[in-house]
This record gives sequence, structure tokens and C-alpha cells, in this order.
Amino acid sequence: MMLSHAAESANWHISSQVPNDTLRGMPNGILSGPMADDFRSALLWHMDTYETSISDLTSATGVSRDVINKLKARENSSTTVENGMLIAAYFGKTLNEFITRQEASTTSRLNALFSLLQPEERRLVEAQIRGLIAEHQSGSRPPQN
Repeated sequence: MMLSHAAESANWHISSQVPNDTLRGMPNGILSGPMADDFRSALLWHMDTYETSISDLTSATGVSRDVINKLKARENSSTTVENGMLIAAYFGKTLNEFITRQEASTTSRLNALFSLLQPEERRLVEAQIRGLIAEHQSGSRPPQN
């Protein structure tokens, strides 16, 4: 009986959340029990450490306010992997770095932030990076002080 209720509750939470297709093609499903507990405590730690408001987090990631409130208020709450990845990316981290509270490398921080962008924004950032590289290679860039 309890397993049936747990499965129904998990399906209800997944289907009732505000749809978010920011990370197309990424895994979808709920975080496992132990990972969910670690994720929740990491979320509380990150929000406190970086003085992050719920509204900042929801507007930047697209994760609903209800999901964030549920994670903050309920000890055994969970969210989808996609939401977890979006929240971790907001802090410039992979999901593993976020949960373990590791400092992100420059590369992983940029990858995490890049994943929050829309496809047209990604193309623009890529073009800017390519332009900077071409400028370096041509030697036309003035020396930095």
C-alpha cells in the first residue's frame, strides 16, 4: 500500500509541476531518496551562503516557486533531475558539485551557466567566443595592462 502511494505521489508531483523544457533531452525523473535529501540540504546551504532569494532562483531557472518552497519547507521532499540540474546550473555547478558543495572549475561553471541559455542565446555566446579567439590569433588585440 505504501509503495503504491509513494509512486502515485511521485507521479502527481512530476505531472503537476510547471513544465520546463530548458534542458531538452536531459534525464527526467525524480532524484533518488538519499540524493534528494542531499540535494535539499545543499539547496538550503547554497541559498544561505550566496543569499539567494526564491524569486531570483525561480526567475533565472524557470523552476516554479512551489517546487522551491516545497524543497525548503519539507524535510523529505524531492524534485526532478531536470529541476536539480537547473538549480545547480544557477550556482554555476554540475549537480554533483552542487550536492557535494564543491567549488566549480571555470569550465564546469561556464558549462552549467551555458545550459541555462536558450538556443539562440547559445549561438550568440558561441559567436562571441569565436570572435575573441580569432582576435587573439590575429594579434590585433591591444596588450592588456
